[in-house]
Amino acid sequence: MDMKTLLELTRPINDIMSGFAVFIAGVISVGWHMPLLSVVAASLGTFFASAGGMVINDYFDVDIDRVNRPQRPIPSGRITRQGAFYFSLFLFTGAGLCVLFTNAWCVLVGVPALFLIIVYSWKLKRQLFVGNLAVALLSALALLYGGIATGNIQLVSILALVAFFATVSRELAKDIEDIEGDRIGGSQSLPVLLGENVTAQIAGGFLALAIGTSLLPYMLEIFDSLYLILIIPVDLVMGFVMVQMLLKSIEKMPVWQKILKVGMYVTLGIFLVARLI
Repeated sequence: MDMKTLLELTRPINDIMSGFAVFIAGVISVGWHMPLLSVVAASLGTFFASAGGMVINDYFDVDIDRVNRPQRPIPSGRITRQGAFYFSLFLFTGAGLCVLFTNAWCVLVGVPALFLIIVYSWKLKRQLFVGNLAVALLSALALLYGGIATGNIQLVSILALVAFFATVSRELAKDIEDIEGDRIGGSQSLPVLLGENVTAQIAGGFLALAIGTSLLPYMLEIFDSLYLILIIPVDLVMGFVMVQMLLKSIEKMPVWQKILKVGMYVTLGIFLVARLI
């Protein structure tokens, strides 16, 4: 076991982006005059929680990964399951310590979120649709968390809602990609039970909800026309992906889910620009 293997387990790019999203959400909620210690601690805590979640997910998913991703550290034998488990505990402890430097509301939200991450990998992931909703809730909470750290969640609540719908769509797309391993591993995913075509259409429906919700800041007169000019090109791209999903374009699902991920981060950036200008 070496540092490279540990980093691969944690998927550091995803963790950094999760922590950064919390920080940006803090800026979006109140501007640069935010309680810096609270927001930075919330961001670092999210980084550690995300990393711990990645590791514990690999710990529980070893059978599925032997089929879908045999090159991952545990199925390839570069780290033992026990070693991965202890590493995840270390990361979750780091997340818990960071929460102590935020505020009471962050503690009330952050600590249950840590348990949800673990329970998701342990039990919920293989349950019909529940696992998808759990991941979407955690993604939304990450953005809401930045607002909670500043004491103002009004604007980031809309952003969190966009993230929730978009994440459900992306998770369903990923389930379609992983259908073979899920069948072997006994996962009760929507593609396994309902088929890939129906699942693709459900994913398209949730993406439509995300697109519609992204227009709320303009419709509610929170942001002006600049926001609309910036968000429309993103929504057009997402609309194209939505149509492809509704048309059951299964063969390109890996492409659609990657575009969805990029679109979510671009939307975060647009909220930031619209808030500061």
